[in-house]
Amino acid sequence: MNLDVRPLALELFDDYVALFDTAFPDNPGWAGCYCGFYDDTSGEPWDPEQDPAAHREARRARIAAGLASGLLAYAGGRPIGWCNVAPRSRIPNLRRFAEAIEDPAQDPALVMCFVIAPDARGQGVATALLDAAIEAARGWGSPWIEAYPAKPDTDTDGLPWTAAFYKGPLVMYERAGFTVARDMGWWVVARRPLT
Repeated sequence: MNLDVRPLALELFDDYVALFDTAFPDNPGWAGCYCGFYDDTSGEPWDPEQDPAAHREARRARIAAGLASGLLAYAGGRPIGWCNVAPRSRIPNLRRFAEAIEDPAQDPALVMCFVIAPDARGQGVATALLDAAIEAARGWGSPWIEAYPAKPDTDTDGLPWTAAFYKGPLVMYERAGFTVARDMGWWVVARRPLT
């Protein structure tokens, strides 16, 4: 598949929203997230279905302010994939993944999620986005890049695949040169040095 990977920018916002609006037929409740889950610092229980329009506008504001970053993959001019990757300092609420922080003074790049259009899954889109994320992290001067994928044998308890493995499969990271730095129970810290 011939992909064009572009960094998130306000002029791509309509494409970004269109991808979320169509990428979750197996998990429609998550369509309203717009990758705002890790932005919310309210302390209230977070529900992507509660007010998708508000989530969308909050994300637009973060993008406009230069506080959000990530990568959009296009095929034939259509957005088909998203990777939420950013320096840790730009992710206000890591939620349960905050326990992975070993050195708060460091600012590694974090891969927080992937969204792939259903008709593009299994075709290397996430792998291409991960490769681009590694290069983006180098450009930011990040000392390393890390992600928090679920272990392959994780009991998904009936969750849709998009909910259970939205961080991407561990094997994809291993193929890209990541190693398991820590075992956190049902997920791992996968890390790749960049310096």
